[in-house]
Amino acid sequence: MKLSPDRKEIIRYLGYRGVAPDESILKEIELGVAQLQEAVTPRFVYEQFPIRRSRGQNSEEQLCFAGMTIVSRDLSRNLRDCHAVYLMAATLGPGPDTLIRRASIGKVSHAVILQAAAAAMTETWCDQVNDRIRRETEKDGLFIRPRYSPGYGDLSLTVQTDISRILNMPKEIGVSLTDTLLMTPSKSVTALIGVAKTPADCHKSGCAACSAASTCPYRA
Repeated sequence: MKLSPDRKEIIRYLGYRGVAPDESILKEIELGVAQLQEAVTPRFVYEQFPIRRSRGQNSEEQLCFAGMTIVSRDLSRNLRDCHAVYLMAATLGPGPDTLIRRASIGKVSHAVILQAAAAAMTETWCDQVNDRIRRETEKDGLFIRPRYSPGYGDLSLTVQTDISRILNMPKEIGVSLTDTLLMTPSKSVTALIGVAKTPADCHKSGCAACSAASTCPYRA
């Protein structure tokens, strides 16, 4: 599978603002993309669960699904009108980490480019998995909401522990969590995707649902 990341996203991750990279950088980006395309082993897993809502002691909304109970105003907003949710995990595999580690020893500037290209490629892969889920729900006359990841807004990163357990990520896609709740391989993503009977604008990047988007240095 040849994943082709958005070059504009790679350039954005590299920190360019209002200035186009020169020809040598563009060539090195293409080299990095080609190297990553040979190194990645994309995998994914997802599963749908019904949502039940309740009220906590402080009258805050509790989202209950897959054996989890989550209190998050931002996620509740994202899942408004949703009767079900997909838990999703996707990874590019260990190849990008190996490439970046080797480049860091030899040529740090190329490692930076690989890092940016791998981040953009991860988004490309997640978008493809997202589209697969969208097509499945459309067959049932349903609609999905923008994916929302642990660590966005007020949704705690600790939710990744439950997602990893529920989806059996180590066995299914070879992704595990460190003690600090980061994923390894690093070019991996977990997300929640709401399912509703009514349409909404779902063609947004993950940044669109994040409460920190307005101050994020990587946002376009």
